[in-house]
Amino acid sequence: MDKLERAQRLHKTLKQRKTPLSMTDMREMFDNCSESTVKRTLQDMKSLGAPIYCIDGLGYSYDKQIAFELPGVWFSSEELYALLTIQQLTQNISGGFLDKSIKLIREKAEMLLGKQLASLTDIHRIRVLGAGSRGKDLPMFSIASSGVLEQRRLHITYQGRQRGEITKREISPQRLVYYKGNWYLDAWCHQANGLRSFAMEKVKKVCLLAQECENISDKVLDEQLTKSFGIFSGKPSALAVLHFSEKAARWVQDEQWFPNGETRWLNNNIFELRIPYHNPTELIMEICRYGAGVEVVEPAELRQQVLSILEKSIAKYT
Repeated sequence: MDKLERAQRLHKTLKQRKTPLSMTDMREMFDNCSESTVKRTLQDMKSLGAPIYCIDGLGYSYDKQIAFELPGVWFSSEELYALLTIQQLTQNISGGFLDKSIKLIREKAEMLLGKQLASLTDIHRIRVLGAGSRGKDLPMFSIASSGVLEQRRLHITYQGRQRGEITKREISPQRLVYYKGNWYLDAWCHQANGLRSFAMEKVKKVCLLAQECENISDKVLDEQLTKSFGIFSGKPSALAVLHFSEKAARWVQDEQWFPNGETRWLNNNIFELRIPYHNPTELIMEICRYGAGVEVVEPAELRQQVLSILEKSIAKYT
């Protein structure tokens, strides 16, 4: 039990107790700690203004005539360390565009941590690396989030990554999704008359419209956007069967490629992974990441697509 927990427990006990609390009682309450530890806790409490007084031969009590609460919000050490980690995560996820919104919250958290932790010099030891993150400044994020939360349509200017063309669309935003270090806007596109996922860093302009959104149920959104592998939308149209070598499987079996992916070990120490997909783009990228450690068994079309990419790669080195 650390000093924060001792202070919290002592404060709660003295507030509720009508009779004095003896030194023996406090030592037992603090997991049989030493008398000097109890005295330090009492002194820490008094320095915070706690109305503690001693009754000779009986113990310690609160002066109930004086209203007192522990200053600020108090956390245990474990909770503080969790808060530190959340702070680091928040900094990383924000990527700059949420800095203004969370600045005050972060400052208050740092002030709280500074008061309650003996040393903050080791905060840097908690590291959150944003590998794969593409967008740093996302000036359109706040307007897009307003559209999602207020359920109002948006007019966006969007540059597609695959062909590089710029289009203007009216959309009904449904969800903001943080996926592999990047933000995506799931929306009903009124031009395409279907659900689409837009990479937020490719949204060049956005305007909040007065019209209400076309509301798509969560069931339909999940069916269209989460039943297939990756960020690309669409109901599953094929099932990829991948065989990984024993060495590659040491990593793959602990990764979540897809929540409902089926896995099994085959007799020849091959690790099999089955994944439903619609658009193969992201899946092919993941497959190529494992090089010779993976083989596409089915379907034939996906196998040929991966083979074609590997052949082009080999051609660059021959």
